[in-house]
Amino acid sequence: MHPAINLRILGPHRAPGRFDKWLGQTPSKPIQIKDVDTNGLDAVLGLAATPLLEALGQRRPDLALLHVTDATPAFLRDAYGWNIPQQVDYREARLVSRAAATIYSSTEMAARAPKDLALPVITPLAHPFGVNFEALPTDCPRKSSLKKLKLLFVGLDWVRKGGDIVVQTLDMLRQRGIEAELTLVGRPPKSLQGHPGVSIAGFLDKNRPRDAIELTRLYTKAHLLLLPSRADCTPMVVAEAMAHGTPVIGTETGGLASLLGGAGTGKLLPPSAAPQDWVAAIQQCTTQPEAYAMLSEAAFDRASTALLWSHWADRMHGIALEARLCIPLEVGAA
Repeated sequence: MHPAINLRILGPHRAPGRFDKWLGQTPSKPIQIKDVDTNGLDAVLGLAATPLLEALGQRRPDLALLHVTDATPAFLRDAYGWNIPQQVDYREARLVSRAAATIYSSTEMAARAPKDLALPVITPLAHPFGVNFEALPTDCPRKSSLKKLKLLFVGLDWVRKGGDIVVQTLDMLRQRGIEAELTLVGRPPKSLQGHPGVSIAGFLDKNRPRDAIELTRLYTKAHLLLLPSRADCTPMVVAEAMAHGTPVIGTETGGLASLLGGAGTGKLLPPSAAPQDWVAAIQQCTTQPEAYAMLSEAAFDRASTALLWSHWADRMHGIALEARLCIPLEVGAA
């Protein structure tokens, strides 16, 4: 935490325990705004907490609200096909108009927000979230020989994440005589059991220590993370892979470009890209060992600097100061 910030968590809260999900329990009760002590607060930082921030703003008009989110309602409606009522857009627009700052997790989402929210005069900010691993490598992991490609796919929504394209890409690589294997993390179709070159790791939850260790192993040994998403906001599996020195080939959608931070950490393909296009991109990244090593190092450097929660916290502190708030700040996380 930044030394100039006095942090207070608003409402009852505790970190999720190991058995919470198994027992169907939530780590905290819903916050009741009437019970929240706002005395002494200069600002409230809300992470995707539109109703809470709006209620706090009504109760304390003098309070500076920092609204952090990863997508507009219109994007979720258009890209994901979610049935989001129009009043959600109006509510989001009211908060954005009221907030001292609105910070999206990608420059792409910040760029489309003024039009989506019908607020052409607003200037949202952007900063990516951090990697949610308790332990990360301090040096870029060394990868095995590229003579046998190790590809990784991580995603729960098989269709939206483009899982079928990943498998077709693997098949095409192997048909061309390229030795490659693919590990699938998530819930792929059962029909892929025993598929040549495919290894199914199943669902892994990084909040469980054993699963976090296994995910770390898979990210470390992979040469590439493949993510042919049909739609995405800012999938943090991209940052997780890069933090383990694994370059990413993904679809140019949502905030993937913001996570990569440039072509030197991976490649982006259009949503219309066919499996042969993915094969070509993979070969471009892995044909020359020296060039691949530079790609791996660049991905690691990007994650270990820009994609850390400590870096995010510093940025939030700077944004608060730019809003001309008093020092020291007392920031409540709703």
